[in-house]
Amino acid sequence: MPLREIKRLRTLDRFLSLQFENEKEVRDLVRLAAEVCHAKIATITILDNVAPHFHYLWGPAPEDTRWTDAFRNASTASPCALFIKDTLLDSAWAAHPSVLGSPFIRSFANIPLLTHDAYHIGSLCVFSDDLLLFSETQRSMLNILAKQIIQLFELQASIILLKEQLADIRLYQIRLTSFFNSKLVLHLLLDTNYGILSYNAVFQDLVKENCAKIPKEGDDIRGYLQQQNAATFLKNYMRALRGKQTAVRIDTVKNRASVHWLVYFEPAFDPQGGIIGVSCNALDITQKIQQESQLTQQNEDLRRVTFYQSHELRRPVSSILGIAEYLSEKFGKDMPEEIAMLKLSTRELDEKIKNIVKLTDFKKK
Repeated sequence: MPLREIKRLRTLDRFLSLQFENEKEVRDLVRLAAEVCHAKIATITILDNVAPHFHYLWGPAPEDTRWTDAFRNASTASPCALFIKDTLLDSAWAAHPSVLGSPFIRSFANIPLLTHDAYHIGSLCVFSDDLLLFSETQRSMLNILAKQIIQLFELQASIILLKEQLADIRLYQIRLTSFFNSKLVLHLLLDTNYGILSYNAVFQDLVKENCAKIPKEGDDIRGYLQQQNAATFLKNYMRALRGKQTAVRIDTVKNRASVHWLVYFEPAFDPQGGIIGVSCNALDITQKIQQESQLTQQNEDLRRVTFYQSHELRRPVSSILGIAEYLSEKFGKDMPEEIAMLKLSTRELDEKIKNIVKLTDFKKK
């Protein structure tokens, strides 16, 4: 199928699905087309590659619409207006069943509906079982009405498209607002010359806390960097401008307490793929760092417990075992039962201590 025909069918699909907010304007134009020509039936027919679609009909509805196929074919044969004053005198139509029988079409006209980009999407048609004159004035009026109809169609299609685009824009704004109003992540967009293009509330609060001022779009980011972080920040900013993505930990001070950030530097692109700046997204990892520090301290405490268990606690147990072995050898078979029980219990205690040491030995793990 030719590319132009594919585009035409896409345009047809768009017009076939149109829902006019005020259909009266279109119906009035169809009615006016019939009245101008003194015709009994007027229609707007949208044509696809399968069948005609009566979009609007003025006048008595035909019992059988199959008769329109022949007239549809006539109107699609050429993107030019077709006027048949008397079908009985026209060799192409005189013997047609719809002329000799119901609905007894005697005169008809097809005015093509052409879009602004010259796609033929249908026709304005008038029919009558009486003879119609189709004077120059009437023909001119039909052409004007056809242009008015296509303009209404295209206007409505544009309105629908604009509404869809507006809905997409509003959804994008909601997502963007949600993104920049995040209370967990700092968002900052810079241009290629250190200028601030956009930022969120987290960045604003950080600057307000550290610099006692509110940042503005266009400000130089270098004026808000803490001295100990400036070199790291600017180094990764320049790498992002060269198209590289980096992630680095940066520590700041807030209320005399350290705040730890994991900062991602990424190049920002325009629709053509050119780098227009740097996107900085920072996640506050202070709590994570504190938890890791706390976990490290707990592990160190457990290692000290392990050392105590393996050395300090086992020392007296070993001494008791040594004494029990000495007494066992001294008494031989005459060893009192109490010493035997002491020896057994001490060995059990020694095994339990060894098991505890194994469970808390992090070095081996």
